[in-house]
Amino acid sequence: TGASYDYATATLGATALTFGDVRVGGTRSTTLANTILAGGNASFQDSLDITRSTDVAALGLAAPTKLLAGQSGNVVLTAATAGSLAGTVTLGLTSNANGVADLTNLALAGQTVAVTGAAYDLAKPTFAATNALGNLRVGVTTKTLAVANTTITDAAFQDNLAVVATGAAGLTLTNPADIAAGASGNITLGASVAGSLAGNLSLGLTSKALTGTTLTDVTLAGGSIVLTGAAYDYAQAAVGSTLALGNRRVGYATNVAVTNTVVTDAAYQDSLDVTATTAVGALTLANPANILAGKSGNVVVTAATAGSLAGDVALALTSNANGVTGLTSAGLTGATVAVTGAAYDLAQASFNTSLALGNVRRGASTNFAVGNTVVTSAAFQDSLAVVASSANAALTLTSPAAIAAGSSGNVGVTAAGAGSLAGSLTLGLTSDANGVSGLANVALAAGNVTVTGFAYDQATATLADTVVAFGNV
Repeated sequence: TGASYDYATATLGATALTFGDVRVGGTRSTTLANTILAGGNASFQDSLDITRSTDVAALGLAAPTKLLAGQSGNVVLTAATAGSLAGTVTLGLTSNANGVADLTNLALAGQTVAVTGAAYDLAKPTFAATNALGNLRVGVTTKTLAVANTTITDAAFQDNLAVVATGAAGLTLTNPADIAAGASGNITLGASVAGSLAGNLSLGLTSKALTGTTLTDVTLAGGSIVLTGAAYDYAQAAVGSTLALGNRRVGYATNVAVTNTVVTDAAYQDSLDVTATTAVGALTLANPANILAGKSGNVVVTAATAGSLAGDVALALTSNANGVTGLTSAGLTGATVAVTGAAYDLAQASFNTSLALGNVRRGASTNFAVGNTVVTSAAFQDSLAVVASSANAALTLTSPAAIAAGSSGNVGVTAAGAGSLAGSLTLGLTSDANGVSGLANVALAAGNVTVTGFAYDQATATLADTVVAFGNV
C-alpha cells in the first residue's frame, strides 16, 4: 500500500526582462509554471508556493502565490515610480506537500529575473488659475506668468514641459523654453492694442521626452488662466508745423489747434498736456487745458508787442495717465510750430492841450507841434496823419504831412482876422498803415487844443482932405 509523489518543478519563461525607456505604469511579464515531470501525474505532484522580492524600489511585483501541478501564471513587473529599473527580481520557491501524510514541504532553489530599463514621469504643469495683469502700456510694459514643471518623483526621470499660450488678438505672448522638472518658466504678456485684457489665456501643454531616451512626446490636457487688466495708449498729438500770421495789429490773437488723436479707443488712452514756449519776445502764449483723447485744444498765440513775430513756438507734450493705477505720465517728443509775420502799433499822437497865442497882430503865425511817440519800435509803427480844424474864423490852420513814428510835425496857426482867437482847435488823427499788406488805416480819437489870445489890427489913418485951402486970411 502507499503512493509516490513528485516535488513541484518550477519553470521560468525568461530570466531577463528589458524595459528599455518606459512611462511610469509600463509593465513587463514572464511565465512561471509548475511543470509535470515526464511520466508523472498531476495528482501525485506537490503544488508550488511562490514568494517574490526585488531590490529595485521603482518596481512593483505581481505573481501567483501557489501553482498546482501543471498550472502556470505570470510574474508581472510594473514601473511603479520613475527611476532606474535595473536590478534583480527574486522568486522564492517551495514544493508544498499540501498535508499529505508522511510528506513535508521542501524549499526549492530560487529563481531570479535580471531587469534593465528606466521609467519616466510625464511633465506635471503647475500654474495659477487667475492672474491680475493690472494696467499696461501698449507695446511698452509686460507682465510674466509663471508655469512650473513640478517634480513628481525624481527630476532626472521626468519629461520637460513645453508651453504654448494663446489668447485674445490684442495680446502679445512669448512662450518659455522647455521647462525642466523642478524648474519654472515665464510666459511674457504684453498688449499690441489698447482695451480690456480680461479673458482666458489658453495653455497648450506637451510632455517632452528627454533627449537620449526612446520615448515620444505626449500631449497633456490643456490649461486655462483667467486674466484681468487693461492696456492703455499714450496720447497722440497732432499739430500743424507752421503758423503764418501775416501783418497784424498789436493785440491780435489766433489759435494753434492741438489734437489728441485716438489710436485705438478713447476710453483707453491718456489725455494730452501741452506747454508752449517761445523765444519770440513779441509773442505771448496761453496753454490749453488737458486734452482728452479724440478732442482738441488751442494754444492761444497773441501779438503782444510790435515787431517781427518770426520764430518757433515749442510745444512740450506730456501723456497724462490721469491717475490710472499702475501707469505713469510720460513726456512725448515735442512739436515745433514755425511762426511768420509782424505786429504793428497804431500811431501814438502827443501834443499840448493848450495854445496861448497872447495878443498878436493880424497875420501873425505860429507852429503847434504834434508828435508820433514810439510805442515799441518805430519800424513797426504807423505814421500819424493830422487834419487840424477850428470853428473860430479868425484862425487859419495848416496841417502837417504824415508824421513818422518817432518824429513830429507842425500845425501852422495864423491869426487871419482881428478879434478873439479863443476857442478849440480840433485835431483829426488817423493811424496811417503806409500801405503795409494786410493792414488798414485806423481813425484815432480826435485831439482838442484850447486856444487863447487876441489878434489886433494896427491903426489905420484916414485923411479926409489932402488939401487945405485957407484962401486969403
